[in-house]
Amino acid sequence: MKTYLFHDPESVTQEQFEQEMLPLLPQWRKEQALRYKFLMGRVQCAAAFILLKNGLKNDFGIDEEIEFDYIANEKPILRKHPDIHFNLSHCKKGILCVIDSTTEVGCDIEAVERGISDSLLHYCCNAQEIASIEKSANSNAEFIRLWTIKEAVLKCSGEGITNNLRDLLTPQLLSNLEIETHPCLEEGFIYTTCRKKM
Repeated sequence: MKTYLFHDPESVTQEQFEQEMLPLLPQWRKEQALRYKFLMGRVQCAAAFILLKNGLKNDFGIDEEIEFDYIANEKPILRKHPDIHFNLSHCKKGILCVIDSTTEVGCDIEAVERGISDSLLHYCCNAQEIASIEKSANSNAEFIRLWTIKEAVLKCSGEGITNNLRDLLTPQLLSNLEIETHPCLEEGFIYTTCRKKM
């Protein structure tokens, strides 16, 4: 699995977006990016695609126009290369792309500054996870770490967010996955990648 990261999308100016990013997009992705009302959404949409395009070219030798098809829960796949698996994620601190030529992948990136409400905590974490968060020296970062793991796992499977977040990370499920979490606290984000074991 190859991982590609774009740091600090907040620093991209309107001029950089228009002159450096838009020209790299096919017409359908330009239209998609420009549907976002704010610059941040436009930058995230464009940068995620550029990461995918560059990764496919540099590491997989695919240098052609990219088109998507969609499977269950709107998970995108490459129309001409359905055997190449990829996943995209973004937050205001970073943009993430993972690509693998052998198995399904998922990823998630989240800003650490995000607050935790009690209702969200109890909705997506079980008692053991809540105890781990409460004991942590940085409870917010621990919550975000768990959240990125759960979302990467669900995106890997193609399920998307479900109602069973509290009990998602069972030993049986985890035994079939390779999960890596990267706390980039100085940059203000944590990201997790996930792939099915072969």
